[in-house]
Amino acid sequence: MTSPITNSSGLTDPEKKIISGFFCAILAISVLLALMVVVLSGDTFLAYSNYLQILTAFAGALVFLYAYNHMNRPSYLLYAAGGFALWGASNTAWYILFLIGMRPGVFPGLVDIGIIASIFVLTIAFQNAYPKKQVMPHILLGILIAFLLIPAGIFITIGVTEVTLVTFLYFFACASLVITGVNHSLTERPLIFGGALLFALAFLIYPIREAFFLTSPFLNIIGTLVIAGFCLIVIGLLGKP
Repeated sequence: MTSPITNSSGLTDPEKKIISGFFCAILAISVLLALMVVVLSGDTFLAYSNYLQILTAFAGALVFLYAYNHMNRPSYLLYAAGGFALWGASNTAWYILFLIGMRPGVFPGLVDIGIIASIFVLTIAFQNAYPKKQVMPHILLGILIAFLLIPAGIFITIGVTEVTLVTFLYFFACASLVITGVNHSLTERPLIFGGALLFALAFLIYPIREAFFLTSPFLNIIGTLVIAGFCLIVIGLLGKP
């Protein structure tokens, strides 16, 4: 009797197909949900989006832990699980505060610290997943400057406040995620890099929305960017060569 074929993520091929199928289905739902942002009311869209975000984050964390325990316990899977779980817990807290009518006081706050920390933990996961490659320093510096232009403009316009400091931290964390991706060969792995870019884009928009466009229903679409980003990261990391 032959053993099931095991792939590089430590999962058997049937397990990998089931997990990939599950996250591909969530990815498809997130696309459909994004198209419905103009149809659904703001609160209804936020409800569907947040339930799906929380499900995706915790499901991804469980999958990474499962894979971690079925191979030689690589650190990148443990960091990825931690990043997803921390983000899921932070977003759960955000949505609970929204439901009890405290959304105007959520940003900036402890929830943001959790979300920003989750971005840095994912950055560490990517650092541990792939070897560093030779990238021209001016390219990395250019990415960092491009990311920090908007918070710099906000600092100049509004000054140093709690809002502008937390906004800066979001942009810096997202810049670190993308720079790490470029510096650790993720550009050669389009699924993971695409997921990281969607996730980063969501949290470039998020602090701007919370600070200046809180009532805009169309910016609620960032939740679907998070869902799609998480799905692509899970599918990509499970197929890590």
